[in-house]
Amino acid sequence: MELVVEEKQLHVIIKQAVDEAFKENITRLKVAMIPTVDDEEMDEIRDLFGNPGDYESQEFSKIDI
Repeated sequence: MELVVEEKQLHVIIKQAVDEAFKENITRLKVAMIPTVDDEEMDEIRDLFGNPGDYESQEFSKIDI
């Protein structure tokens, strides 16, 4: 069985695959760059902003990272 793919179709397929791989790697990099906090820093954050449950009635907009 012979498979025939036009050059433009092959280009689109490869481009989509590269785009997907690039986006996955960028997402991993973004997550890896989020700094960690120790318990003392987390306590300071909670003192300043409260707990997430304090904001349940507020509306937030989602952003992609």
